[in-house]
Amino acid sequence: MFESRKKPNNIKLYVRRVFIMDNCEDLIPEWLSFLKGIVDSEDLPLNISRETLQQNKILKVINKNIVKKAIELFQEISENKEDFNKFYEAFSKNIKYGIHDDSTNRDKLAEFLRFHSTKSATEMTSLKDYITRMKEGQEFIYFVCGESKKAVEESPFLESLKKKGLEVLLMSDPMDEYAMQQLKEFEGKKFKNITKEGLDLATDEEEKKKQEELTKANEQLCTVIKDTLGEKVEKVATSQRLSSSPCVIVTGEFGWTANMERIMKAQALRNSGMGSYMTSKKTLEINPTHPIVTELRKKVEKDKSDKTVKDLVWLLYETALLTSGFNLDEPNTFASRIHRMIKLGLAIDETETEADKPEDDIPALEEEGGDANEMEKVD
Repeated sequence: MFESRKKPNNIKLYVRRVFIMDNCEDLIPEWLSFLKGIVDSEDLPLNISRETLQQNKILKVINKNIVKKAIELFQEISENKEDFNKFYEAFSKNIKYGIHDDSTNRDKLAEFLRFHSTKSATEMTSLKDYITRMKEGQEFIYFVCGESKKAVEESPFLESLKKKGLEVLLMSDPMDEYAMQQLKEFEGKKFKNITKEGLDLATDEEEKKKQEELTKANEQLCTVIKDTLGEKVEKVATSQRLSSSPCVIVTGEFGWTANMERIMKAQALRNSGMGSYMTSKKTLEINPTHPIVTELRKKVEKDKSDKTVKDLVWLLYETALLTSGFNLDEPNTFASRIHRMIKLGLAIDETETEADKPEDDIPALEEEGGDANEMEKVD
């Protein structure tokens, strides 16, 4: 599908059994390029030119009918689970590309999507099946995108949702990012990317009140963290999505996610100018109930200019970048901080390691010559 030398489609056009062409781009959409077949029309004129063909209304009707027939065939295949699994394994990218590209048939194509989820184990689930398992009062279809299935399964963004028994769709195909940008809802339920800000999991007044209290208690810590990190993050806030991790980095509601940023950076022919306005602002969310954050808050309350606090804040930020799917801008600095922590754990003094450094105070040659002159005077 993404090879430049590949034919745009495999449909041959005939008019009254006379071959016309085999590369008519308007005959079939690009996302259906895997289909092979013959179209024989009685309505097109035999002496039609390529230029006239491009503006022919009959061609648009043929295109519409091919797409309609293809979707009907997909529907037939989906009735047999084993057959559909084979079909989806081979052509899932095309269906996702169709969702991104074909706004007319987007809702119909969404029915064929299959994803792993936090409750489906090894089986893949459809969006319809997900909706039947939704908890009472659940407004959104939650999903998370990542580099691999294992990475999204162990993502810190899932912690609170799992605890509350909310199912999350796990997406690890790069095409999922493109498809989900266009697919806003399914059967009246909106999609919610759990790696973006604006995730509200408080279901009752008691939870909301508790969250407000925690936010107020950590205001000073959030301010110190923001001052330490500066422009690296847009803001620092308390999180609702964490239960066992100390912190995580979320992106703005509009703009690229960490996974999309990774995909775009990997594009060899990407538009470098796009990154400047599509790269989303980062928000560091801290878990107010985590022991690390609790101790850090106590240190800040005692002395907010403590150098150890700043070092720990940077270490938390950089580990949060990694666990949230971002790349480190300065991996050597991060490694140095880790090495310092290892030395601290092994009780290695910094002065001991300096002995391995090359000595700078080697006597100069003039001094050696001077000593020789002194000996001559004695003689």
